[in-house]
Amino acid sequence: MPRWRQLVPSAWVAGLVTGAPITAAPAGEWRLFEIGFGAAEAFARGHIPGAGYIDTAQLERAPLWNKVPDAELKQLLLGHGIRHDVTVVLYSRNSLAAARAAHLLRYAGVVDVRLLDGGFAAWTGAGLAVAQGLPQTYDAAADFGAAFPGRPFRGSPNT
Repeated sequence: MPRWRQLVPSAWVAGLVTGAPITAAPAGEWRLFEIGFGAAEAFARGHIPGAGYIDTAQLERAPLWNKVPDAELKQLLLGHGIRHDVTVVLYSRNSLAAARAAHLLRYAGVVDVRLLDGGFAAWTGAGLAVAQGLPQTYDAAADFGAAFPGRPFRGSPNT
């Protein structure tokens, strides 16, 4: 499958989380996040072990659901320890949420962004472990380590 490294199966994420050897493992630091909209309670009831949580309302603004201003996006990413060179693996209960977040991370300049193919349903369908409770937190990053945004949209009013 072309570009499979961006769309990864549950077994790959399970290997990453448990430290098992996996093909195309991240070269350095990595982060795992569930992306949801107002779903913090659902996350607390069950999520992939080691996952953080990002609400899409932190990435986009109503009523048109356009991305937040660059300064806000940068602060959000830094607050979650995300730099341009940190591999970020995303999943959601609604795959569209993770895909939209991945698009914004790529816009920001994060080099390696991957999506769990099938999202949380694929994880639970594979019978993999589910954790409960609060999201994983990461130390904030001091800087993004590269120009921000790294891949700006042409003509975007929010850049």
